[in-house]
Amino acid sequence: MGRYQTRITVKEIKGHCYVHKVGDTYLIEKDGYTLRFDKAHRLCTYALSAMLPVFSALSRELEKEDWMAAKTLIFQCPDAGPEMGGDGTVYFEIKREKA
Repeated sequence: MGRYQTRITVKEIKGHCYVHKVGDTYLIEKDGYTLRFDKAHRLCTYALSAMLPVFSALSRELEKEDWMAAKTLIFQCPDAGPEMGGDGTVYFEIKREKA
C-alpha cells in the first residue's frame, strides 16, 4: 500500500486576495496531516477549511474509481468573489505525488 504527499498550488485568483498569490505552493506530507510551506509564507484559514477534509484521504491508496484518486484536483476557496460581494476567489490545484 503506497503513501502519497499532496502538493497544493495557487493556480488562479479572480478578484483580489489579501493572502495568496499565483504560484504559492504548500505540501501535505505523506503522513496526511503535516502541512509544510513550500513557496508561500501564509495560508488563509478559509481556504484551508475548504480543503482540510480531503488531505488524509489523499495521502492513502485509493480505489481507481474514487474521484479523489485523480492525479489533479481543483479546489475553490469559499470566498464568493467580487461578482457576489466578496473580495476574491482563489483556485488551488491539488496533486497527489507518490511519496
